[in-house]
Amino acid sequence: MKKMIWLKLAVFAMLLVFLVACGNDEPEVAETTPVTTEAATEANTEAEDDPADEVLDQVTIRIGTWDSGGGLERKEEIAADFMELYPHITVIIESVPDGFGERLLTQLAANDAPDLFQIGDGDVAMFQSRGAFADLTPFINGDNPMNLDDFFGPMLDIGRIGDGIYTLPKDFSTIVVYYNRDIFEEAGVDFPTNDWTWEDFRETALALTTEDRWGSAWAGGKRWVLPLVYAFGGDVVSPDGSTVLGYMDSEGTIAGLEFLNQLINIDGVVPSSVELQAFQGVNLFLSEQAAMNVHGIWSANQFVEAGMNFGTVMLPSGPEGQFGTIAYAGYGMWSGSPNQEEAWLFLNYLTTEGQRIMAQHALTAYIPASQAVGQPDIPHVGAFLEMVEVMRMFPERLNPAYGSTAGRQFESVLEEIHLTPDGSANIRELLQEAAERGQEELEEEMRFMN
Repeated sequence: MKKMIWLKLAVFAMLLVFLVACGNDEPEVAETTPVTTEAATEANTEAEDDPADEVLDQVTIRIGTWDSGGGLERKEEIAADFMELYPHITVIIESVPDGFGERLLTQLAANDAPDLFQIGDGDVAMFQSRGAFADLTPFINGDNPMNLDDFFGPMLDIGRIGDGIYTLPKDFSTIVVYYNRDIFEEAGVDFPTNDWTWEDFRETALALTTEDRWGSAWAGGKRWVLPLVYAFGGDVVSPDGSTVLGYMDSEGTIAGLEFLNQLINIDGVVPSSVELQAFQGVNLFLSEQAAMNVHGIWSANQFVEAGMNFGTVMLPSGPEGQFGTIAYAGYGMWSGSPNQEEAWLFLNYLTTEGQRIMAQHALTAYIPASQAVGQPDIPHVGAFLEMVEVMRMFPERLNPAYGSTAGRQFESVLEEIHLTPDGSANIRELLQEAAERGQEELEEEMRFMN
């Protein structure tokens, strides 16, 4: 029975696009062989000579990750520190930057998965529904406990399903608005503040748009548009994840996408995806071809290194309030791991004390590490942390089948907006069709998954 479940999972997941969510903007390197830190060899050599450690059996745990470059180096550094504390445990990091999801599914089907593995936010619910994760709750409350109060609650909620906790956060990014202070000052436009509205955003973008500059760049993907939809009272799926009818085609969702259509095609203050094709590989905000940028934390260091005079501000509010979304990567423990106690020791360290290394390079959900490196005091980071408080759970987490079904239908509406430069796209009709098709596909996929 278990083999049949994993066979279904492997077939099903070939249709999915795995989300490489947070803090992984390092160049990908084709490194598919296991990476064992040098410190592992040294630590275990010392352990063999230490009589105090002879009573402990040597255990090797495997960590699956898509990280490469700097991300992989940070993980290796954390592993090396851990192995000094626990010399009877060898940590092997298996880095697969390309095709990580497919490889993981193959390993799960073969009952040979890593003891711990990295997971993108869009796949948490899917893997949990297939029984891939061990429930971490008994470990969190066990002999080597974890204080959950030390974490940003919304980050833990991503891995909290039912009565269990199945993933812990690696790093994350909320979405904010970057703004170029120099351009604002030259144009005589006031800097935005956290209490601004989407109409304020539009008026600001209009004032900053010229023949050779857009008011704002915008990544434009479906996750990036959701805060705007929420602010107008819309949604794309019910709170229990069971239906998109009455949500994806609601008046609030229609209003939100009509506002987006206004920005792109009528006001011309945000570039369409068609226009962006002429700028492939060019960061419009960095090149000052956009005065603002709706984006995550990943490019911030690039702007700092370039000496840009920029600020960040929370996403605007709409008629129904101020909302945000998130990109997240976490870790889960394989339910079939033969070394769960040792894997928990490392997972606990990786997501708490180890975050003091991670927090030097990415946003961390572990509050003591964030404070230790002074993240709240970094001028451009404050808005990202404040957005945590207005974060809404993303639809892929609410229903594991959403992304490959109704989510694709919603994205097709966004594509139609970008492909209709005169602004005449019938958004109401498009969303009604997307909701109907999306519901059919969602129900069919859920039957297959069950």
